[in-house]
Amino acid sequence: MKRILVVLMALMLGVVGAHAATKPKKDKPPPEPTELTGQVSRIVDGDTLWLKTAADAEPVVIRIEGIDAPESCQAGGADATQALTRLALHRNVSVRIVARDDFARVVGKVFDGTVDVGDRMVRDGHAWSARFKYDRGPYVAEERMATALKRGLHAEAGAVMPRDFRQRNGECAHAGAAPKKSAAVPVAIVTAEASGRRCDGRTFCSQMTSCDEATWFVKNCPAAKMDGNNDGVPCEKQWCKR
Repeated sequence: MKRILVVLMALMLGVVGAHAATKPKKDKPPPEPTELTGQVSRIVDGDTLWLKTAADAEPVVIRIEGIDAPESCQAGGADATQALTRLALHRNVSVRIVARDDFARVVGKVFDGTVDVGDRMVRDGHAWSARFKYDRGPYVAEERMATALKRGLHAEAGAVMPRDFRQRNGECAHAGAAPKKSAAVPVAIVTAEASGRRCDGRTFCSQMTSCDEATWFVKNCPAAKMDGNNDGVPCEKQWCKR
């Protein structure tokens, strides 16, 4: 009797083992890419661009890692945007992905061949090396050189770092509508983090509720179709009338 029980238990264990062995395994999600390549289709501001890749139907929003350019409504903002336009617009570049930020933008180092675009922006005086707490960032040597040579935004004393500008004023409400250098920045300000906005599929001016909202979508959502003349000011007939 004991021998029969032993045989039955062995058979049962064999059936369970065979079932477990034949159970299909769940496919693992594909790994996140570590690098992107494509053509720069738009410059948003001095440290943000859109990249058109072969794999993505819509452009990928890229925040250049390691630099902090003046805000669009801040002194030097327009110059920084123009400098990045000269460096990268319509160029074929590669992006070494570092992270994704709170707005789902890819944060990465941008290279045109062997040229580090972030390095050039800081070296030419159009951006600061991005600080984080006590870390002065990866381009602090280039920033010191640009400051010593009074290049770009370092040509005049009293240049305000973007992080200090944002702490005092929040984010620019009208991306691309930068004031002249002599202006005291009396523009409308909105804090993007507090707005809680996300790219939610809306793409047209008729779906917006304000100029601030339309501007945020144009700056952060590649699918948005609200800036026909590409001047950075969307919905000029409906919401952002000049």
